Amino acid sequence: MNANDPPVAQARGALPNHMAIAKTLARYGLHDTSLAGSPDALYERHLTFDNAVGLPAVGARERFEAFASAVRDILSYRWLHTKQVYEKENPKRVYYLSMEFLIGRSLANNITNLLLDPIVNQAVQQDGLDWHDLVNEEPDAGLGNGGL
Repeated sequence: MNANDPPVAQARGALPNHMAIAKTLARYGLHDTSLAGSPDALYERHLTFDNAVGLPAVGARERFEAFASAVRDILSYRWLHTKQVYEKENPKRVYYLSMEFLIGRSLANNITNLLLDPIVNQAVQQDGLDWHDLVNEEPDAGLGNGGL
């Protein structure tokens, strides 16, 4: 899958879209939260409050930042849940540090890894976002080639 491709469409035999979205949000502890489509949704709140400008004045960069921040919010809920489980269970951990990697762009990867495809599909449709423009707004981390 190319990072510029839109999120994956619903697979045959999968849950209906609204059920898949509710199940995914519940998995991350976001029962009463939506990614987009309402004034209280994560994306719209970031559009309004992160830049303190009215919605008509928001540009492509601000839209990307708001969308990426909304996805980060969902990830943060998952991190908090994981931290609570680790504190409760006290599992053994293995740490590994690699000094050579090229991170590149991460929004599309985060959406895929968090299984947020149905939610993102709905958000892109509801808010009339151009997925390719949104993804292409993300700067490349440009960390070099990682060679030692």
